[in-house]
Amino acid sequence: MMVKAVEGFGLGQVEAMVRVEGGLSNDMWRVTATSGEYAVKVMRAHAEAADFRDNIEAAYTIERNAFREGIPCPEPMPTAEGHALLRADGHWLRAHRWCEGSSPNPGDHLEDAGDLLARIHRGGGHGVRALEDQLREVGAWAALADQPGLPERLSAQLRSAAPELARLEAATAASPRLVTTYADSHGDLDPKNTLVASGRLLAVDWDAAGPRPIAREAVSLALDWAENVDDFRRVLRAYASSSGTTLPTEAWVFGGWVAALCGWLTYNVQQRADSDLGLREASETCARLLALHRALDEHVSALHII
Repeated sequence: MMVKAVEGFGLGQVEAMVRVEGGLSNDMWRVTATSGEYAVKVMRAHAEAADFRDNIEAAYTIERNAFREGIPCPEPMPTAEGHALLRADGHWLRAHRWCEGSSPNPGDHLEDAGDLLARIHRGGGHGVRALEDQLREVGAWAALADQPGLPERLSAQLRSAAPELARLEAATAASPRLVTTYADSHGDLDPKNTLVASGRLLAVDWDAAGPRPIAREAVSLALDWAENVDDFRRVLRAYASSSGTTLPTEAWVFGGWVAALCGWLTYNVQQRADSDLGLREASETCARLLALHRALDEHVSALHII
């Protein structure tokens, strides 16, 4: 498959290849070709969905434009036809120029993360639209605990969490027809989707890129990078200073993070409960959502002194 990838992306000929461990959703290979080193990703998550290809190609357009604007990120490699995705052996593949780096340590690069997102927002296309939050009732959350094959420990955790999850969604939902500014953006700039390379923080894995409400994405970034409320403030101060944006001091700005983690929780319960990774991600994600619910007022108050 890697030989076909190198040929399909016009990278020359394969000289060496090695599997890269640690991916949560997709498979990654480090491939040495005659033209250089590349990261080749075998797409797994949602790869058979009807809208998968269109979504990835739209994300690639945003990623390519960000790279051209000088946003620190690996160079995305197109197929001969100028597309992001290559079909090989029944799988969709993506390729990027390899960047040697390391994952950021917890608590490090907080200001860099805020500045990086601000740069992405400044360089992306902008628009204004209404938010449309989709909420689940307590019963829908409780039903998730009855997914066949779940270990009793996880089922009990989900069943107990159902009322809090429903209240958290309701507390962070936008009022009907609330209008806010969107930017073409990365969409998932948490620490696992960054690298520290040559002293810079790079944005990697742009597959979720799309128009994002800037206030919600900034708050989501801060929650993903912060280990405490002080860290949360540090990220958002850096973002606000770099972007010139004043963030609303209201609970709805947390709704994007809540929706994303609720989706990740549901995906792991429904699609990956047969694996240790899926069970661990489901349990940890549920715990993170409950932690925010219990500290939501403190985090909203923190926005007043950014």
